[in-house]
Amino acid sequence: MANNRINRYIGAVALGAVLMAMPGCTDTWDDHYDSVASSGTTLTLWDVINANPDYSRFADILQHAKYYKDNTHAVSTYSFADILDGGQVNTVWVPDNTALSEEDYQKWMGMLLGDSRADGDNVNASGFNVQQQFLGNHIALWRHNISEAGVDTVKMINGKNLVFVKNGKNSTFGGVPISDYNIPTANGVMHVIKGLPQFHYNFYEYLKYNEPLTTFGKYVVSKDTTYFYPDGSIEGLPDENGNPTYVDSMYFTSNRLFEYKHYVPSGMNETWLMPDNGFDARINNEDSVFVMLLPTDQAWNDAYEKLKYAYKYPSYYEDKSKGDMNATNITIKDLDADSLQKMSLEMDLISPLVFNLHKQPKRRGSTEMWSLDMFKEFKGEGSDYLLNTYGDTLRAVGDWKPSDLFNGELKDMSNGIAYEITSWNFPKEYYTPDVEVEIEGGNVFYNTESNKYKVGTGTKKYTFSNETYKDITNIYGKVSNNNFYHLDAPGPTAVPKAEFKLYGNNPNAYVPDAQVMSGLYDVQVVVVPHWYMDIANASKIDEKFYMIIDTLVNEYDITDTTFVRSTSEIDTNYVKKLAETNKYKFKVAITYANDASKDKTSSWYNSPVYNFEKVDTITVIENFEFPYSYKNLLDHRSYPTLVFEGLTGKNDAKDGYVYDIIIDKIILKRKN
Repeated sequence: MANNRINRYIGAVALGAVLMAMPGCTDTWDDHYDSVASSGTTLTLWDVINANPDYSRFADILQHAKYYKDNTHAVSTYSFADILDGGQVNTVWVPDNTALSEEDYQKWMGMLLGDSRADGDNVNASGFNVQQQFLGNHIALWRHNISEAGVDTVKMINGKNLVFVKNGKNSTFGGVPISDYNIPTANGVMHVIKGLPQFHYNFYEYLKYNEPLTTFGKYVVSKDTTYFYPDGSIEGLPDENGNPTYVDSMYFTSNRLFEYKHYVPSGMNETWLMPDNGFDARINNEDSVFVMLLPTDQAWNDAYEKLKYAYKYPSYYEDKSKGDMNATNITIKDLDADSLQKMSLEMDLISPLVFNLHKQPKRRGSTEMWSLDMFKEFKGEGSDYLLNTYGDTLRAVGDWKPSDLFNGELKDMSNGIAYEITSWNFPKEYYTPDVEVEIEGGNVFYNTESNKYKVGTGTKKYTFSNETYKDITNIYGKVSNNNFYHLDAPGPTAVPKAEFKLYGNNPNAYVPDAQVMSGLYDVQVVVVPHWYMDIANASKIDEKFYMIIDTLVNEYDITDTTFVRSTSEIDTNYVKKLAETNKYKFKVAITYANDASKDKTSSWYNSPVYNFEKVDTITVIENFEFPYSYKNLLDHRSYPTLVFEGLTGKNDAKDGYVYDIIIDKIILKRKN
């Protein structure tokens, strides 16, 4: 007879412990041990099932099926027959021999009598699959009687939620009619069903157990980690050194793709150059509702080959994580470039694939939340954007729209729906985005070492409201995020020098935190008219920027035309004069990884002539090729920089050029 040890395992399974259990929530099952029904019968569930020849196929499977604590650890001395003969109270929905066909019976028995399959280094016992996909779909903890009419959702021991419609002889379970019900036993209750409730994989189970495993599935499973769970194990006598031993052990499995967006081990001795990026979604959770993209091998391999040019890594990086004040940065060396490429690209392929249905914005003009049926019909179309669990906001760009992602075979899962895709329909801008750098204090080196540059003491960020100053900004251009940066000259005739960190920080960009990747970029600088700072300092648009215009109005069709009011407009001539006496000259260079211990600096590029009246985006370098990627480096361990230096000389100053410069942002426009 099964004892309390098995009962504890059963209890754990019902809470989803078999699939990615998390320790720390220890439930007390002892109150339910050795419970005896009040019916007066002494027959157990197993006694009743085994005694009836109409249930012989189901009974045979129960006898041969060992109980699995997880997908690799079976309790070799106990079968499901032992469990249903024990003291734990259960409800069993029993298929008779007409419901459990000979074909199905042979399939499950064949799995129990010997077969196990190997997926890489992971061996999964077929008995576990029988437990999860078949027996676990027929057994639940506690008594679930049919009394008053109603509908219950029953948590099965495989973690699935099955609908139990209780309506006397018209009752159903998992959509299957019930032929006999409320059969009492000493340790539970039994119902007889006319068919088999359908088993639906959750996303994790589908990826792990549905043959053949895809490359994507193998990647997900490779992140599984099984831990020993001492609090749920039975401790024996200590060994000769006084260390505890266990007469029976319990384990739980977790997958860091589900638990984290970025995973880095705590208290690590080794240095990780990249975090391990994941879904940040528990795709094994039966109580969640997800929409997920499942790439076939064709889709995965095509995307990998198409994108790997942008994921080239060197064997050396200049480590800039120790702070900008270091005169000499440390070198990260002896890197395995191929491994970094594979890790970085694979992480980027998997991280955007999951969408939590309940966190999607409503369709325009609708108050209704998304349902699975509605998503199947519209595929997210009608919302302003879709939000994946990684945190990306996917908006329409060009001819692409988010609903284009879901062009694949639809598959129903127990916790949502999946689209099995054969092509990768993310837009180019998602994987190789522009890099938009808002010039903030944190993006400028304030370094006085000889091999770095410094900026003037008056250098600072200015707030500049596009709305408050819309009379100006509607004509001469808005500044990004309502601010700009002033690079002050360090002396009366000295030019400002600065070095800007090139990694994305613009919250309004398509990919806000985009990193420089290997490939071609146009380097652009957004400059701001010098007189914008006058307005920012005064906190208003001075009257001298306006000209007064008397407006003539002919009232009531009388012949006399009368001046009835005055309006003001920006004096464009005044602005033109300001611009002519506040012009900029500067040059730029790029520092970047070049597979050497120290970053290489490019040649200097002089800024072209541009419109000094307006906020203007100017291309300072065309088709600059970064040989190596910085994508996914942990905590900005390394990054390229833009070296910036004013060019105004004494003679230039006579022609209206100023020494200080105002910049809005830097854009690295992706070209390939």
